[in-house]
Amino acid sequence: MTNQKRTENQRRFVFGNERFGGSYSPGGFEFNYPEDMTHEEFERIFTRKLNSLHKRGREFHDKYDHKSRKENLKPLSIRVKPHTKEFYKNNSILSPRDVLEMYENFNNGSEAFINSLLEEEKQLEKELTEVQERLHNAKLFKEKLTEIDPDNDILTDEGKLAKLQDHYPRTEIKTVGIESPLGKVKSDIIRDIQIYNTLDVSIYGDDYLILTVYTNAQPILYYFKNEYSKEDISELSCEIEKFCSENDIGFRKSEETYI
Repeated sequence: MTNQKRTENQRRFVFGNERFGGSYSPGGFEFNYPEDMTHEEFERIFTRKLNSLHKRGREFHDKYDHKSRKENLKPLSIRVKPHTKEFYKNNSILSPRDVLEMYENFNNGSEAFINSLLEEEKQLEKELTEVQERLHNAKLFKEKLTEIDPDNDILTDEGKLAKLQDHYPRTEIKTVGIESPLGKVKSDIIRDIQIYNTLDVSIYGDDYLILTVYTNAQPILYYFKNEYSKEDISELSCEIEKFCSENDIGFRKSEETYI
């Protein structure tokens, strides 16, 4: 907090600056904060101010009687802006009375209290510098990530499935993992070949198997997860090729895939 000063009206105090500040006089207070300041940042600033007040209160304790602080405060008409009312209602753990009490203490505050606020401002400026540095580093890191070619990396199952769904948008994709016994996978594929009156069966590498029907549609694709045994895929390929040969169904195997 900077530029704390008394105005010509000795009962009115101005604090802060154009970006963040306000004024206080007995009976009302008004403040503003920048649009880019979050509620959490705003809350942290005022919480620190209250903590400073409690810490420094002993220095001018003799100015108060034995009543509580709230009893010392006279009934006041508090005027606040609409967005401030909304903030207190929905986001703040402090009440308007808490903030008013803080400025009442400021009105009666000591030089030590004002100095503590100046020290706090320096600390906040230091924290702001650190946050800006972290944001800068995060931006550089993000830019470096965009330069990495994902095609050079080993794709995960999720990445491969996403590519298959883009390439075969009208095809139902079934996944095969270590939880799928070889016999059951073979049985499921042969059942689908028979159900769809399949014209052709194609296996692409160790990645997937797809059915093509007489309308040239490709209704079913079996995707083999990275975890699935290459030996099981090879054996499955031989079994499906044998079935296709016995039933006059085309069978093709390609080492090239779309993933």
